[in-house]
Amino acid sequence: MKKPASLLLVFLISIGGLFAQPLKVTKNERFLQTKGGADFFWQGDTGWELFHRLNRDEAAFYLKNRADKGFNVVQAVILYELEAYETPNDYGDWPLVDHNVLAPDTTAGNNPANPEEYDYWDHVEYVIREAKKDGLIMGILPCWGEYVTPRFRERDIRTPDEGYKYGHFVGSRFRDLNDDIVWILGGDRLPDERENGVATWRAMAEGITDGVNGEDNFDGKADYTSTFMTYHCYASSARWFSKDPWIDMYTWGSYHEKHDNERAYDMAYNDWNRCNPKPTLNSEPAYELSPVNYDAENAAYGWFDDFDVRQVAYWSVFSGTCGHTYGCGPVWQMYKKKNPHPPLTKLNPVEWRDALDEPGAFQLQYLKKLILSRPFESRKPDQEILAENVYDPTGRLAACSGKGYAMVYIPTGKPVSIETANLGPEMKKIRAWWYNPKNGEATLISVFKNKGETMAFDAPGDTARGNDWVLVLDDASSGFSSPGN
Repeated sequence: MKKPASLLLVFLISIGGLFAQPLKVTKNERFLQTKGGADFFWQGDTGWELFHRLNRDEAAFYLKNRADKGFNVVQAVILYELEAYETPNDYGDWPLVDHNVLAPDTTAGNNPANPEEYDYWDHVEYVIREAKKDGLIMGILPCWGEYVTPRFRERDIRTPDEGYKYGHFVGSRFRDLNDDIVWILGGDRLPDERENGVATWRAMAEGITDGVNGEDNFDGKADYTSTFMTYHCYASSARWFSKDPWIDMYTWGSYHEKHDNERAYDMAYNDWNRCNPKPTLNSEPAYELSPVNYDAENAAYGWFDDFDVRQVAYWSVFSGTCGHTYGCGPVWQMYKKKNPHPPLTKLNPVEWRDALDEPGAFQLQYLKKLILSRPFESRKPDQEILAENVYDPTGRLAACSGKGYAMVYIPTGKPVSIETANLGPEMKKIRAWWYNPKNGEATLISVFKNKGETMAFDAPGDTARGNDWVLVLDDASSGFSSPGN
């Protein structure tokens, strides 16, 4: 846990001042809360190319669409992945002078009606402020991982000193907006893929924080109580940074290799069981409307759809994550047919604006509502309530429990057997529900005495891929409303 360094800093945080974090970690170190102490279930969207490819009106449209669907975090990149040296943003502006990370391309003034004033960094600021109006936190990547540990081009940020200086500029530039930002370092690349990579990311974290705090001293120390940070790549950031003072939560990605990706629950379990736990998050899962394994021409792979979105999300959350991030292929790329930006992978012919309303984007909010409808901090993964969980790549059951409740995600609608003796002593009388992840509707099954027996429940419909349900078992004396309500 981070500790305040001074009484002055405690005062500033307590009044919601300049150096406040947007989120805080719960006392059990597993989940998140708002600054005011309200339960916070991370419902994120990957809008990676938001700053680069959308103009002001488009960005405002996108952000409101996401807020209306219950999203509360948008993940976006300042130094972008796609065509980093080929195309400027929608206003013709570049973030850097001659691609030099130590020379941000800034101008005096910020009037959007004056192209000589409104620069790339002014546009980033506009988007952050617009997100705040919609109640959204921005999960900002200062740069994509390719800039520090590249696979496809020359290295742009080569040393810890350069990492600190670039981070310091970014932290200083957006210090007034820091309490609306989660800083996400990395971006797909493992931090140790290049020499000094880990040290460079650490230096960037220090630089951002010093910039926010109004300090400039690259000495390996900073007061990280002012910033909320994590690191994003394929593996959990706990592998490299679990003991670092700057990191507040772990993230990782189940990614896009296949359907029925067991990483969605394995990675969550691994982080849950660490001796030094932090909130953990699947921050890049299978993307709706994206080709499986990036291969649009191989019919054997197919495409990810809304069931893939739900399956990975419920597997991750019921296995211990603090929320979930959604993604859609055309949306993260902000794909437009008529502009010069080609897609990273071959896509369904859907532009970003039309892809905003895919089914999975609506359905993730029902998971958030379900989790928030029961005691929040008491939730834990709990496979022990299952009488059996026979190996089944698609239909693997995921169970969790908390104070006065238990839940089981059933991806294929197959029968599930529960060891009611393992539900806890308070569960003397049980109210059972079916919860539909596709529309958030709850149906009461029955109310019965807990006799410590193995009980079978058969979900509505046939046993089939995509007929997914959640079995919710409540302590009948708890007074809980219907699941998701």
